[in-house]
Amino acid sequence: MELISHRRFLFMINFKNVTYQFPDGFRALNNINLNISKGEKVAVVGANGSGKTTFALHINGILRAYSGDVLVSGFNPSVEAENRLLKPEVGMVFQNPDNQLITMTVEREIAFSLENQNVDYQEMRTRVENMLELFALKKYRNKLTSELSGGEKQRLALASVLITEPSILVLDEPDSHLDQTGLNILNEAIDDLLSRQKELTLVRITQYSAVAEKCDRLIIFKDGAIFREGKPDEIFSDNRLCQSANIEVPLKYRIEGGFDFPWRDKDAGVRSSGQILTDKKIKLTNIEFGYEKGAENNLFNNLNFEIESGKIYGLVGPTGSGKSTLIQLMAGLLKPNAGEVSFDNFESKPGAVVISFQQAERQFFLNSVNGEIVFGAENINSPDPQKIADDCYRLVGLDKDIFAERDPFSLSGGEKRRLSFAAILSLNPSFVLFDEPTCGLDYSGYELFKKLVVELKSQGKGILIISHQGDTILELAEEVLVLYNCRLDKYESIDSFFGSADYENFLSIPELISYQKTNFGRIDCFSENQLYEKLE
Repeated sequence: MELISHRRFLFMINFKNVTYQFPDGFRALNNINLNISKGEKVAVVGANGSGKTTFALHINGILRAYSGDVLVSGFNPSVEAENRLLKPEVGMVFQNPDNQLITMTVEREIAFSLENQNVDYQEMRTRVENMLELFALKKYRNKLTSELSGGEKQRLALASVLITEPSILVLDEPDSHLDQTGLNILNEAIDDLLSRQKELTLVRITQYSAVAEKCDRLIIFKDGAIFREGKPDEIFSDNRLCQSANIEVPLKYRIEGGFDFPWRDKDAGVRSSGQILTDKKIKLTNIEFGYEKGAENNLFNNLNFEIESGKIYGLVGPTGSGKSTLIQLMAGLLKPNAGEVSFDNFESKPGAVVISFQQAERQFFLNSVNGEIVFGAENINSPDPQKIADDCYRLVGLDKDIFAERDPFSLSGGEKRRLSFAAILSLNPSFVLFDEPTCGLDYSGYELFKKLVVELKSQGKGILIISHQGDTILELAEEVLVLYNCRLDKYESIDSFFGSADYENFLSIPELISYQKTNFGRIDCFSENQLYEKLE
């Protein structure tokens, strides 16, 4: 079969009447018609499970249309020979970096694609060095990829794709696990690539309105179909449209348009509801820990702190500082090299301290959603496990009738996240430790998470949230713990942290803080409700 040169085509990406159905009958795409031009920068937004990732996987030929026609850079991904020729044209970064890391070490991972393209050794070496430098990975060049933190893996995945200098770049929530430094590196790398490839076509799937605002066009997916297209300013100025599409309206548009604040009635409710009178504590005393032998390799030296039930803590710090390691020590999944983790006024039995992991699917091992949720309640010998499971469905916003029999691994990223919450809550824990819980959540999922945290606090549970998202910490945390350079600093109020801490290298500036700095030159308000009252 003669292949058609992609140079003859006006559009880099063309979908015509494209439908995709999974083997279990679930229709993920429904009659998609879409053209994306060469050099266009497009943001793809929409609710969890709306078809965004399935759409992206058709662009690079991993999935092939059930019906309809796809042309990418002039190639038909459904034709095997053309699919192979398409691969160098399209670079894709997945939401979960573990899904695309192949080799053992960092340096080999970055070089892998160039080796497969038979790039000259000296050129390959130069380009690998440039990527190691650009993504701040030089000191990890010989490290096993399995030993990297989530953010470090994401930086590596980005470096491994961008080194090939593709003509089409597809980014599926690439900033999910990045701290602010990593996000800055990502944006600089994309800008650098754009400066050298003026006609680079960029497709960026995102839940973050601030990212979508910077693109030429917004494409909204809903229920597997394209719900609306338009310029970001047009879309975000239409509050009803955004509500129907379940996407976030940036703060400045809500203020300029006089839209209701979605959190107004409950704004600061977590912090204003008062201290819940419980006396359970997790204490860490003189903790030392490192994955490698030798004190010089320790993540923690003489670490001391405690958290109480009935309070909400934010744990922040740079990628690789040990945040995920710390909560695994608190839950007993890791043992300290020295020091003690102790528990006051509650029994440290399995399920008393639970973790929602950064990669939600690592917690799943059964073949149905209902099985995953019921499992915890059954293992604590609850008299009615299904009743507890039903309450967990409600807490996390999953419809039992729709999801109960679904395979957990067939869910979207955000749906997996909600399932991971439900699975650990069925254990009725005393402390809940969330590791990047808002990654991949759509707007309604994020709002549900906030309500979930409020309800857990009202039940007297202790809550700790690891996040690189400044908005999450500002809206939910009562105290902030900063982990940096093997030490832990404590801020006993949100005001003191956001008013005085130097956090901008590892935590995004909350929208509320940024708006005030831009418009007033100072920070007066630490909740949207306060700002709303100020503007009235």
